[in-house]
Amino acid sequence: MAEKERVLEAPSDLICLPRISIKTYQLFEKLTELFRRFIDFDDSLFYILAVVYVLLTYFYDIFDQVPYIQVFGLKGSGKSLLGELFEGLCFSPFNSSEISDASLYRAIDQEYGGMTMIIDEADDLGGPTRRGILLRVLRSGYRRHGNVTRCGPNGTVQRFSTFCPKIIINERGIHDSALDTRTIPVHMIRSARSLEKFLSAKIGKEFKEVKDVIRSFSEDYRDLVSDRYISFKCVDGISGRDEEIWTPIFIIAEILDAGLAEPHVKQDMHKLAIKIIFQRRIKQLVENKDAQILESTCAYVGQVKPLDPHGLYVAEELWRFIKERCSLPDLKLETVSRILNRYNIIKGVKRLRLGKEIRDREIEVQRSCYLIDREKLASLTEEYQGGEIL
Repeated sequence: MAEKERVLEAPSDLICLPRISIKTYQLFEKLTELFRRFIDFDDSLFYILAVVYVLLTYFYDIFDQVPYIQVFGLKGSGKSLLGELFEGLCFSPFNSSEISDASLYRAIDQEYGGMTMIIDEADDLGGPTRRGILLRVLRSGYRRHGNVTRCGPNGTVQRFSTFCPKIIINERGIHDSALDTRTIPVHMIRSARSLEKFLSAKIGKEFKEVKDVIRSFSEDYRDLVSDRYISFKCVDGISGRDEEIWTPIFIIAEILDAGLAEPHVKQDMHKLAIKIIFQRRIKQLVENKDAQILESTCAYVGQVKPLDPHGLYVAEELWRFIKERCSLPDLKLETVSRILNRYNIIKGVKRLRLGKEIRDREIEVQRSCYLIDREKLASLTEEYQGGEIL
């Protein structure tokens, strides 16, 4: 049947979208099949993410922020192969494992039509080295107005754009908290099934045919993506920096859903986003003592009744609760006080005569009590969970 005779109606929850042709469905199926032939993800949601991200690279200049994909795993897990697939499918790919900082921002800035940067073997991001400078470039490049400023000839100042989609590939993941919040991590493991051997000469023609369809898709739906971005409201459970980087993913997912008989792409991406956000919060909680103490204090305030309506809590009991909850046997009460004061959580300290159990008997002693600003504590904890105070 000719394509013009076959048209899929947008599902009821996407009634604001126009009808999408069968070409969209075929493109989605072809891209998914390509990734499944060569890559063995441990989570099937990553196949959907890979397809959505490829398509996103053709629309990225519409958005104010775009996420990075961060591919990590041990040798032999297929990281570089995944990078080759992205290079073969993404918009205007630029792949380099040894790119210098100056070449990086000059390459991005000079590609006025846009590009997708693929950085392989990026295991030494950090410190005062050259790659530490690269890290600062990457931190800024997820925003439309991200740039670096350098001295030019004859004392002039030059500003270079760093904005474009980026795929960062290494073994150990990203340990910089600022860059980590700009990325969607994809953990690779050694394949548990037989995969087709990747031969560039063989797959090159297939890539070209698929990219021709993607370009047509991007031309057909460019205005629609722009309109959806203007009116889009993010989904439940996604806020702050997470909302910034996942919004483009959700919008492309919506467009794809309108071409599927059983829409599931946006729902799958929402499920993956929640999972990744939760994993990141656990990681941040383990690594950041301030965050541990804030989160545990919030949990304590939620479980323990205050001594008065204003929010007065026994300092020693709070301290013991945090020590046990966070498995910090060497944590000192003074450390808890210092961190809570740093964030202005303690509004005041009172010394009251209260009961205390000593050697199986309770006696009345003078005890320090914190007057906790519960509203500020809740707000800061929520910001932490969105990755904003780390």
